[in-house]
Amino acid sequence: MRIAISMLLMVFALAVNAQRIISELETNSDLSMDSRPEPESESTSEKKKTKVIPHDIHAWNIDEKYGNITETQVDTLHHMFMNTDLPEGIEGHYNSLGNVGSPRMSRIFMERSTTSDFMFTDPYDMFFVTTEKFKFYNTKSPFMNITYNWNGSKNNGSDHVKATFTNNAGKKFNFGGIFDYIYGRGYYANLSTSFMNASAWASYISDKYNFHFYYQHNFMKNAENGGIEDEGYITNPESMSKNYTSNDIPTMLSNTWNRQEHDIAFFNHQYRFGFYRDEEVDSVTTRQVFVPVSKIFHTIKFQNMKRNYRAYTERENYHSYTYLPGDTTQDRTKNLAIRSHIGLSLCEGFNKWAVFGASAYIGYEHKRYTQPDSTQYGGVHTNTTGIIGKHNYNEYNVLAGGQILRSQGTTINYSLDGEISVAGTNIGDFEIDGKAKVNIPVFGDTAQIALNAYIKNKTPSFYFRNYHSKHACWNLELEKELRQRVAGTISIPHTLTKVTVGIENIKNFTYFQNTGVLINGDTNNPIITNNIAPMQSEDNIQIISANLRQDFKLGILNWENDITYQTCTHKDVVPLPTLSLYTNIYLRFNIAKVLKTEFGADMKYFTEYYAPDYSPVMGMFMNQNSLKKTKIGNYPLMSVYANFDLKRTRFYVMYHHANQSDGRYFWAPGYPMNPASIRFGLSWNFYD
Repeated sequence: MRIAISMLLMVFALAVNAQRIISELETNSDLSMDSRPEPESESTSEKKKTKVIPHDIHAWNIDEKYGNITETQVDTLHHMFMNTDLPEGIEGHYNSLGNVGSPRMSRIFMERSTTSDFMFTDPYDMFFVTTEKFKFYNTKSPFMNITYNWNGSKNNGSDHVKATFTNNAGKKFNFGGIFDYIYGRGYYANLSTSFMNASAWASYISDKYNFHFYYQHNFMKNAENGGIEDEGYITNPESMSKNYTSNDIPTMLSNTWNRQEHDIAFFNHQYRFGFYRDEEVDSVTTRQVFVPVSKIFHTIKFQNMKRNYRAYTERENYHSYTYLPGDTTQDRTKNLAIRSHIGLSLCEGFNKWAVFGASAYIGYEHKRYTQPDSTQYGGVHTNTTGIIGKHNYNEYNVLAGGQILRSQGTTINYSLDGEISVAGTNIGDFEIDGKAKVNIPVFGDTAQIALNAYIKNKTPSFYFRNYHSKHACWNLELEKELRQRVAGTISIPHTLTKVTVGIENIKNFTYFQNTGVLINGDTNNPIITNNIAPMQSEDNIQIISANLRQDFKLGILNWENDITYQTCTHKDVVPLPTLSLYTNIYLRFNIAKVLKTEFGADMKYFTEYYAPDYSPVMGMFMNQNSLKKTKIGNYPLMSVYANFDLKRTRFYVMYHHANQSDGRYFWAPGYPMNPASIRFGLSWNFYD
């Protein structure tokens, strides 16, 4: 509490001295940042006026299939900036291992994405950027953002630095790059993270020809500690022989690492056919506007994904089975994939009858997976030198798909997107995804109803069916997984209300299970091994979810709430908390008219449930072992913060987990939340 009080005193001291601080900042700041003209005087009227640097910058995402553009926010908003570097997510929806960048899994089922081909990247979505989330930019002046987040000390804290640069060469061509680096030492032993991303992109948008290209390289390394040896170090510390700091608590594993390396290149381009027509600007001025009638588009994506699980020491009785020889573990797997498709579109809106656009494409994908060589019995081949052989598994698919899209309507917009595998390894796989938005005038504002639905019948990911390593090995024939979802959202801006209700039915749900064995025979305090195996449920599973986002505002007082209710017909297969809550109450005001300030506290909470366990061997979350099940939850995680925005600079200071007390704070079995700590972040925009 002394740290929290010190932080509060620091904030109040800042408020008292704000005018002096801001005056000094403005005196020493770059004049090009102030767009207001200087008052003319005899000394300044003769001088050349200061050049004003335009700050307009736009960002968008594109969909991987058609290259359609969706506007998105530039990362310059200061609201909630203090939570952007938390492993549990901005609103605390994730269970994680605790350290920044470490594997995590959303407790909100409707937020979970479909398992990717190279599933090992899925738990790292805090760092790994998919094509749909990759941002492209357009700016009137060179733009750079540098963001730095820090917490803890040199022994247990973390540093996260991200630099983004983008520039236009004319109005049509943009290029840029990203450097993103995370180094988290970890509050618990043997849980460090070291991630690096280097990305570059280019885009060209004209009336007739567009293209988007990006390349990214990721290197990701995180230590695996297997969880703490005894949860009593957290839940009942007074029973231990001595007082332990978080770094001193013994862990199950040491000298164990998961490493990944990725190279991804993406290119989408399209040529549009159409005509020019005159459009009125005002009563006396017209301009020519290009109206697209049809287009041809082509997309190609290449990825080379590698993973290596290394254990230089083996803990006795930690693993259930051993499939490969040797005193150490060197599990390697690789995925080389290429997808290309070409299509045609009839564009929306070129005349009054073209109320929607239509697209169709045909494509081909090839995937090659490399693993240790296996026999039909699940073992591995070794030659006379004892070196384990490798085997390549090749899969291919011929794909056909299409889309109906309306995006220019004032009241109703919708899309219907479908794809089917017409030949190849996964023949018969299909997915149909529909979305619709309806705008309705309410209380002098516009409410929106959004509907989302899909049906997917897909073969489980390759690694659910085939995986070979020292401590996990299987070759399975799995049924196609059938998913059906319907969800609807009502947003009412006038009352700051957003309600979402969804239902999903799943047949042949595929998941991981801890299948470890009992090794001590003590039913009161069983000790089991850590083993992972894929499972598939033949039952029909139904998940129902309801989410309410309700905000309140009274003068400078703001109160934001996010509440999610979930229920599942088979909680042993899909464990979910019944209730998840995020609440944030803060004061928003300006200091000396220019320093935007948010000063408040937030809380994350979820009800008790059998949260997923974690497998270091696979780097994936799995359901708990039926021989030993532990509930986590029913613990509020509270933080206090001060969040600031001064012109092109954002910064915050936070006391995270301010209420650390009663020892029930876990994200997953064996993985405690980080103890109370000071966090700091700074983000600076440069427009010149």
